[in-house]
Amino acid sequence: MIGIILFTYTIILIILFAYSFHPYILLYYYFKYKSRKINNDTKKLISFPGVTVQLPIYNEKYVIGRLLKSVLSMEYPREKLEVQILDDSDDETIVIVANLVEKYQKEGYDLKHLRRNSRKGFKAGALQYGLERAKGDYIAIFDADFVPPTDFLKNLLSEFDATNIGGVQARWGHLNPDESFLTKAQAIGLDNHFAMEQELRYRANCFINFNGTCGIWLKKAIVEAGGWHSDTLAEDLDLSYRVQLQGWQIKYRRDFIVPGELPASANCFRIQQNRWTKGTIQVARKLLPEVLKSNLRPVAKYEAIVHLTGHINFIAMLFLAIFSFPIVYFKVEHIVSDTYYIFASFFTIGAFGYPILYFLSQKESYPDYKRRIPYIIGVIAYSMGLSVSNSKAIIDAFLKKGNIFTRTPKSGGTNYTYRIETKSLVPIIEVIVGIYVFLALLYVIINFQLILIPFLLFYSLGFLSLGLSSIKDEIIALRPQEVLCSRESS
Repeated sequence: MIGIILFTYTIILIILFAYSFHPYILLYYYFKYKSRKINNDTKKLISFPGVTVQLPIYNEKYVIGRLLKSVLSMEYPREKLEVQILDDSDDETIVIVANLVEKYQKEGYDLKHLRRNSRKGFKAGALQYGLERAKGDYIAIFDADFVPPTDFLKNLLSEFDATNIGGVQARWGHLNPDESFLTKAQAIGLDNHFAMEQELRYRANCFINFNGTCGIWLKKAIVEAGGWHSDTLAEDLDLSYRVQLQGWQIKYRRDFIVPGELPASANCFRIQQNRWTKGTIQVARKLLPEVLKSNLRPVAKYEAIVHLTGHINFIAMLFLAIFSFPIVYFKVEHIVSDTYYIFASFFTIGAFGYPILYFLSQKESYPDYKRRIPYIIGVIAYSMGLSVSNSKAIIDAFLKKGNIFTRTPKSGGTNYTYRIETKSLVPIIEVIVGIYVFLALLYVIINFQLILIPFLLFYSLGFLSLGLSSIKDEIIALRPQEVLCSRESS
């Protein structure tokens, strides 16, 4: 049994090290390109092509007014702008949208309220439905929780200055980063994705992804790539890779920021991350073989592998937590030779890469970055805590279980309580694992294995915080009130 545990633990360390080595590759890119400034001077838009703005929504009564107002406030000739509200709602959002459409149509806006007979394909199905009816040569997309600046179209359309540009992606900002410790940690995690991962992959001429919102597509590029597919929960990532495999380029504008709303509850944060994780693995199953067979440079293929399979880390992190107690017990009781622990300590090198990237993402993004540094702890802890639910998502993706779409509710700044029907044991499992790891932490402290304290502390904080917060949300949700986050299967 000891041999099996050590063998499994070693495999886990190797997997984690393989992926945790990638941040050092990004750090190499960072210092390589740091001195090469990108010219972010706004290019003047000479002509105004026809643009269709698509707003895919589902039960967004709290934010649709804000979204529509910001979209119609964008500086662009009305005769060149079509706005599609792709409305799959089944609540009072339908009436709210109808009233807004009637109001703005009287003001001269080309605004269409499009509804389907079913939610087949969910967001991807709605986008494809709108695409087939779109008048514009360019397609801009905004999710309900974002507020585009007035110069969005003029600024990003100017990037289509070459025949191979298929899309342009703006950076996400945050409307409510200071709402809680959870939102502060989320903001840092997303900043790392946009300021480091997207930016550095783009500058290294590797594939990047459209992030589902705050971007503009050349309609021709979408059509040539086969349109929107609904066979994954990451339709944006799927289309991004298919478009780039066709030879199109996606430009990234790190300097142009579109603020969006962060999930304010632990349950909704987990649901969002679960959907992204499962969707990414589904895209890996679908497109990674094609990527590997392509004529891309080896470094681009490597980045694609890490990009599409990196969530496997969550399974490794979960097993690392489970094996933490026996491994430290073997050491304390001298059951296993110290040579093994010297060998294992080599793999801890990988633990520093991501924290460094998180720090640099804040330093590059905010003048007051120093006050944000303590919340890097939250990013690490919550990432570890997500390992239960995200591991389940990965297994579901590999087993090709049916797509379960769960919307992430948005408050639009209103003060209401989320009710989330998850019917899941995941929060309870998280609390159990959190208590288990906390006991391992106490054992480590008692036996003066000080080097393991931060690792086990972050793990226990992550599991217990997510699990207990979600259980609290569920208890609050027992009060009769509106269901704001529901599960549906395709």
